[in-house]
Amino acid sequence: MPDFEALVKHQQTTRRPATERLKVVEKLPVSTQIPTTDGKNLSTLFFGFVGGLSGSIIGTGLLFYLSAKELIDFKNLF
Repeated sequence: MPDFEALVKHQQTTRRPATERLKVVEKLPVSTQIPTTDGKNLSTLFFGFVGGLSGSIIGTGLLFYLSAKELIDFKNLF
C-alpha cells in the first residue's frame, strides 16, 4: 500500500511557487470590424432541415413498403 501522506508531502515540497506556475496574459485588442454574414449559416441550417425531412420521409416510406411486402413484422419490432 502506498504511503499517501509521504506522497502529498513530497508534492508540496517539490511544487513550484505560484509566480512560476501562473502567467499573466495580456488582453486581446477588441476588433472594431463588423462581422460579415454571407448566409452560410442560414444555408447550412436550411439544407440540414431539408435533408432531415427528406430522410425521415424516405425512411418512413421504406418501413411501410417493407411492412406491406411482409419483410418486416411490426410485432417483432415493438
